[in-house]
Amino acid sequence: MAKVKLDLKGKNDGVLREFAEAHKAAMVGNANFPTPNPTPAVFDAALLAYTDKMDEIMAAEIALSTLRTQREDLRVGLETALNTRGSYVEAASGGDEAKILSAGFAVQAAGSATTSLIAPYNVAASLGDNEGEIDLTWNAIPKAKSYLVEVREHSDTAAPGTWAFAKVAPRSSASVGGLVTGRKYAFRIRAVGPNDIESPWSGEAISLAP
Repeated sequence: MAKVKLDLKGKNDGVLREFAEAHKAAMVGNANFPTPNPTPAVFDAALLAYTDKMDEIMAAEIALSTLRTQREDLRVGLETALNTRGSYVEAASGGDEAKILSAGFAVQAAGSATTSLIAPYNVAASLGDNEGEIDLTWNAIPKAKSYLVEVREHSDTAAPGTWAFAKVAPRSSASVGGLVTGRKYAFRIRAVGPNDIESPWSGEAISLAP
């Protein structure tokens, strides 16, 4: 004897809504089930209440996303104002620590010269959004000003090719394009710090070009 399969807990909200709407449509005029339980009025009311609440949540999520975007824009403005105010306080105080502290700002600790940098780590390569493009990410290195990215074609059987300059990245991520689709490429990263101090090269990250 066949049994109904519902798997309701395995369906996300959107799929559950579509499932209920498809069932509702299939029951209209269905001679196999002339007296459905619950009645169409009760079932339709439950479906309508659920879909109305889903629509309400979606509208709230859109509004929240808009608010978050607005907040980020306003944060940029506030950070700009604070940076400008910090420059003013620093100049007007003549470098007097007590005066700077009286403005509600902290005083930077005397820095020591950077003499070495650690190699970038957790380097990962993944398919980019465009054909022949690979995206790279790695952990940011303290005091690094930029990163050098090198690339070479990778083979599982042949000897590796020669490393070639790919680009300079200002932060701990980069996209390298112009690669041949279907070929594997290896990448390595080097951090560059103050006075052009360079770190050792990172380990390789390998990806197939899309």
